[in-house]
Amino acid sequence: MSYDLQIWEGERPSSDAELRRVLDRISEDMERRVVAGEPPDPPSPAIVDFVQSLLRRWPDCGQEGSPWSAGGTGDADGSSLTVLIQWGREAEVSEFVAGLAQVHGLVCYDCQSGRLRP
Repeated sequence: MSYDLQIWEGERPSSDAELRRVLDRISEDMERRVVAGEPPDPPSPAIVDFVQSLLRRWPDCGQEGSPWSAGGTGDADGSSLTVLIQWGREAEVSEFVAGLAQVHGLVCYDCQSGRLRP
């Protein structure tokens, strides 16, 4: 189990309906690739920069002090990334991740609360 944040490039959804469409598209794209046995798209430059910034703050999964539940902080697919945070570290880490996403011009969705952050 992990505390999950969905990060993506694009405009911040202005309504719940628009948010649901974006999340459905991300999910459907990932599922389609899995079913077809295709690898995810390589991370976009913005996602790569974001992940590098996260890894400057905390070490990658498997290293002492890492708050991540999966390597590279999660699963990147093109212009989206699922950040997987260990339970017990979610308050501190999710706040930093959400703020960093905003600095990088990315959208952050908290999968547990069902809300955009910050």
